Amino acid sequence: MAKVQLMDRSDTETLGQYESLFVKQTKKGCVQECFGCEATNEFKIYPSAADAKGAETYYSLEESDFCMRFCCKNNRAFTQTVWTGTKESHSGTVMTMSKEFSLSAGACLCCCNPAITFKDGAGDSLGGASLPCYVCLPKISVFDPAGQEEYKVQMPSCVGGMCIDCCAEGLCNCKVPFYIYPAGSSGGKGEEIGKIVKMWRGLGTEVFTDADSFQLDFPKGIDASAKARMLGTTAFVNMIFFEEVGHYES
Repeated sequence: MAKVQLMDRSDTETLGQYESLFVKQTKKGCVQECFGCEATNEFKIYPSAADAKGAETYYSLEESDFCMRFCCKNNRAFTQTVWTGTKESHSGTVMTMSKEFSLSAGACLCCCNPAITFKDGAGDSLGGASLPCYVCLPKISVFDPAGQEEYKVQMPSCVGGMCIDCCAEGLCNCKVPFYIYPAGSSGGKGEEIGKIVKMWRGLGTEVFTDADSFQLDFPKGIDASAKARMLGTTAFVNMIFFEEVGHYES
């Protein structure tokens, strides 16, 4: 009988020591995805991109039903856990994320909107994130455990917030940025306090797999629980915008 490893401690507070994280999705199920079925998401998380050649600091794995992945793609329900340590040897639980089935992200969606909840390693609520109805650009709302909106996450905009600012991260680098703004911000240029940026991983990876990498820069001075919400929001961004190959980059 296989030995079950018990996760008996909370490691949420360990996030407090980092100002940024590099979240790298592993390549898996390439043939499976070519036949229309999503593989479960698996992430290795490092303090920076420069550390990505070594052992990961955190490891994360999705749990979801095969039929959900096959039929519902990125609309599926899932649970995802982040642990301290590597795939081969992980211990304390940093956080868990739970998403119910939703409709696809789209303008003027008024029901079954994508939403996700977060819990810390002890099982207590950390808050959540959701994608409300929108007109021009999607804006993710991030909430604290009390349900108060804490941040907005959206792509940088121009033309009065009606269009994506394609030059925000420079030209010809294939980055896809999502900026973090305080709740109540208009999302104007210079108001961002952090960012989640999808990084280019090479032509083969981008075309034939869903494996993405994200640079997460936390807002300055936030605590470990807020950083956990930002890490969870990064996984949420990946799921609703990038789990179908080319979905949001075209």
